[in-house]
Amino acid sequence: MIRTARFTIIGASLLLGACAALSGKHASFAVYAPQLHLNAAADDAAATKIRWQLLVDTPHASAALDTTRIAVMTRPGVLEVYADARWRDPAPAMLRSLIVQAFDKDGRVGGVSAIDSGLNGDYSLSMDLRDFQIELVDGSARAAIRFTARLFDYRSNRIVSSRSFEAEVAAAGSDIASAMVAFEQALDQLMPEVVDWTVQQGVAHYAAVSKSEPESL
Repeated sequence: MIRTARFTIIGASLLLGACAALSGKHASFAVYAPQLHLNAAADDAAATKIRWQLLVDTPHASAALDTTRIAVMTRPGVLEVYADARWRDPAPAMLRSLIVQAFDKDGRVGGVSAIDSGLNGDYSLSMDLRDFQIELVDGSARAAIRFTARLFDYRSNRIVSSRSFEAEVAAAGSDIASAMVAFEQALDQLMPEVVDWTVQQGVAHYAAVSKSEPESL
């Protein structure tokens, strides 16, 4: 199930695309699109729309993660990829889409879109994606997602707040089916945390800025 493509983190970009070219083989593969399983916001929360709007940027990631290949860290510094599976989109773009979905499902922020949509926003959410992979630790597999999020005030281009997020969910096995279940559970754990933190920080900052601004005549 797993084809070896070993490299250190520094040399990740050199090997991810090499195996198929060297072998000359074009094997078929399945495309996976993780789904969120989140509850919609309560009626009273959805009815009170937050006034500010949010733009979500594509997370920054290393070449090892900015790909549709699904990574497996077999030991520290060594990654492999599933030979017969791909993500729907490169992991950073897919994560951004899922975050926008989570905000839409939550319903408190009335205006949320990707930063390249051409729309205007009051705040932007930027992320550095460090890990988005299956990890094998002491013979057991787990899905690991780790990133740092930063909330920017678009008007002043200053950081409002930053926080690291991570989720590690045990998988039943290292096969791709078990990996997908663990990834979805990790995403279901992380997305509400990201939404809640962003809303809390944005609401507090927006109120403070609005209070400090002089009243218009």
